[in-house]
Amino acid sequence: TSSFYWALSPSPSISSQSQIVFMASVLFRLGTSASTLARDRASCSALRLRGISQRVWRDLHDDAPSRRYLQHYRLRGRTLGPGLPKRYSSSSSMVDGMPRFPNWSAGGLLRGLDYGGTIVFAFSGTVQAAAHGMDLLGCSVVGAITAVGGGTVRDLFLGNRPVFWMVETEYLILCLITSGLTLALWPVLTRDSNSSSTFKKVELYSDAAGLSAFCVIGAQNGIRLGVPPIISVVCGMMTATFGGVIRDVLCQRPARILHSHAEVYASCAAVGAASYVLAARMMMAMPARIGVGVGAALTARIAAFTYDIRLPTMTSVN
Repeated sequence: TSSFYWALSPSPSISSQSQIVFMASVLFRLGTSASTLARDRASCSALRLRGISQRVWRDLHDDAPSRRYLQHYRLRGRTLGPGLPKRYSSSSSMVDGMPRFPNWSAGGLLRGLDYGGTIVFAFSGTVQAAAHGMDLLGCSVVGAITAVGGGTVRDLFLGNRPVFWMVETEYLILCLITSGLTLALWPVLTRDSNSSSTFKKVELYSDAAGLSAFCVIGAQNGIRLGVPPIISVVCGMMTATFGGVIRDVLCQRPARILHSHAEVYASCAAVGAASYVLAARMMMAMPARIGVGVGAALTARIAAFTYDIRLPTMTSVN
């Protein structure tokens, strides 16, 4: 205030040009301070949506290594790792993420479901490719794309570089092993009709569990980057279903999620992702968020193939 009063008051010893320059510099500093404050408040708000309180945000910014790690974390969308102090580890309920490998925590169990879903999706992609006459290489490529294709598209849209399976190479290894074992053991698994029927039921329930895990993980990626809630839901649906879309295109089949020749699939993933995002907005603890998202998607998918629920179509259009 005093600076503005000095700048506006006429003074014979100070030229009008100097006063103008001074006023411009004061306005620039005020604008810079206001934008910095707005950016910091927006960062705090985004992190509160992810479960990090403003007090924890200030504590982290007091520590230089943690500050650098948080900046990398916000930009890259990675899960928490050893770069963050132990009191802010991913085992707590602060951040939407998972540990690198499965354990008995909520995030660790979700990681285990993620591995299981990767195996099931790679299996279905391999079977579909083999049914269309592809060789070992073709089956392996289609199986891997089915399993990690949705997450790859999600990472490309969100700007995550490199995509997740280039860093977490265990996903690619799981896909390749699954494709090889599927081609080797398929005659044994379908030897008689009874075992084939039982195996198909197991595949349906396993695929539902994998779909549930994938849609929650996709929603987590969106929330970590601070995108709007509707985009986080899209990320969840994309992670769970776009690998199958690419598989159908490569096998020259109609994309399953876009047609009603089978029960609803992508809609179940959207329900699970939306439930997780809603639980995150309500500031539920991480185990509750994961349970709500996985449970909603799993229930919707089981109901879909049990009661043959399909979306309506315009049958009267020629």
